[in-house]
Amino acid sequence: MQSPEDRACLQFALHVRLGLGPENEIYVPRDCRRILISGQIEGIDPSGSPTDALTVALAQTMKLHMSGVQFGELRRDLITAGMGIEAANCIHDHLVDVSVEEWDRLRERVAWYADDNGDPIMASTEASGTT
Repeated sequence: MQSPEDRACLQFALHVRLGLGPENEIYVPRDCRRILISGQIEGIDPSGSPTDALTVALAQTMKLHMSGVQFGELRRDLITAGMGIEAANCIHDHLVDVSVEEWDRLRERVAWYADDNGDPIMASTEASGTT
């Protein structure tokens, strides 16, 4: 199970990747391996798709920035990790372009995911007693 920050940041990164606005609903389940968008379930496979890998990298850098890591340091870390200068610059540019209002909406979405307590029902469904 992923954290509310992981889920919210992945959702935001998907909005960026797909060019969607905040009015377009995307839901990221707890495993962060699938998304629900426009009533369709789609998989996320960062090991098999370069686009998914960049999306996940953007989401993770957003999460790190929310915890206090500065943009320049994130760019440098991406390059050091072997991402490549062009990809690291692309992610850096997306981060820098996020407005204060968008960061606030992201924090609100983290809180929304943190309140997600929709665990499946694990109780027995067998009838008890007599009717």
